[in-house]
Amino acid sequence: MPKGSNSSFNSLFHLLRGRIIVSCQAAEGDPLDDLDTLTRIATSVLRGGAGGLRAEGTTRIAAFRALTQLPIIGIIKTCDANGDVYITPDFRSAKAVVDAGADIVALDCTARRLTAPEPWTELIPRTHTELRRPVLADIASLEDALAAERAGADAVATTLYGYTTETAGIRSPSWPLLQSLLAHLTVPVLLEGHITHPTEALQALDMGATAVVIGSAITRPETITNRFVQVTRQTDIQPSSK
Repeated sequence: MPKGSNSSFNSLFHLLRGRIIVSCQAAEGDPLDDLDTLTRIATSVLRGGAGGLRAEGTTRIAAFRALTQLPIIGIIKTCDANGDVYITPDFRSAKAVVDAGADIVALDCTARRLTAPEPWTELIPRTHTELRRPVLADIASLEDALAAERAGADAVATTLYGYTTETAGIRSPSWPLLQSLLAHLTVPVLLEGHITHPTEALQALDMGATAVVIGSAITRPETITNRFVQVTRQTDIQPSSK
């Protein structure tokens, strides 16, 4: 567990270098939105070789903590009146994920949160000094990432690329964004979001990403099945003559 020094924070991300981190989450209303089910999924991905987990909510984080001593990235998602989702938007939620057992706190470090009542520029130092945990800045652009690094973030992840106003609807990894992050940042960079094939994870690591976070492509049968269905529907399959 990190004790609040930069060296210990760095060693935690060094532990994740070259690894696949699996995000074991389920949206509200998803058939998998069940603590026992998600805990079983987490157990399975750990047996498969995952180097760490990403978890949402205190009950899930605590359940996963009981499974492993590998790093856990903890978040709490909240939704505003417009339906926009934010990741660990205040100190209360950051403290909650740490109390539940998270090793790393992921914060929404996009520009849209700079005018929030508790902007992430204030949450990063408080997470370091009061919670003694490193911060993973979830970003959507190079500008977000540079600002987060200046504010003291210990690592950045491309988690919110595709989910901000400027990037809305994009559902594929941005290799130019990853390349820019690696060229301009000194902190570890994690590729997260829209990975669908092992070759994409390998490409990210070969480019220099510290680790790759994968969610739906591993943990959501509905999404995986739909991907196969959409491809086969686009193919003109002739009925067998037999």
